[in-house]
Amino acid sequence: MIKKPLLLLSALCLTLLLSPASHAGKFYKWVDSQGVTHYGENPPDTETAAVVNVKTGASSDQEQAIEKLEEKRKAAEAAGQAPKEEAELDQKNREIMANNCKIQRQNLAQLKANRRVKETGADGEIRYLGEEEIKARMKEVEKYISENCKDL
Repeated sequence: MIKKPLLLLSALCLTLLLSPASHAGKFYKWVDSQGVTHYGENPPDTETAAVVNVKTGASSDQEQAIEKLEEKRKAAEAAGQAPKEEAELDQKNREIMANNCKIQRQNLAQLKANRRVKETGADGEIRYLGEEEIKARMKEVEKYISENCKDL
């Protein structure tokens, strides 16, 4: 009577142990034009993608990809070409900083205009800030604006 459940349990364990090996497909690793390493089952080009052995847990060669990207950037700078991605990234960062400065200026105006400033805590309770807390917040906001919003 005990042999049947034991046999069933043994068969189940053996099936679970062997099933990942039978369902394992090929996984590929490739580096895109921005130097980002990707992993997946469907690479854009199987000729340039490397097959990854998932059973051994092979590590990424991301360091090599980063070095190649740095070489490309240096070559572009040497040729006098400013990388387009960096210019776009700088523009996006300036837009984000301008928006942050706008928000901080609005916060400062609210702190100066209102003597009763309320805040919702992490526990969801609303409380009013004291005079010292308001002054401290005003100093923090003024410091942020003076350090980050000069050119915006």
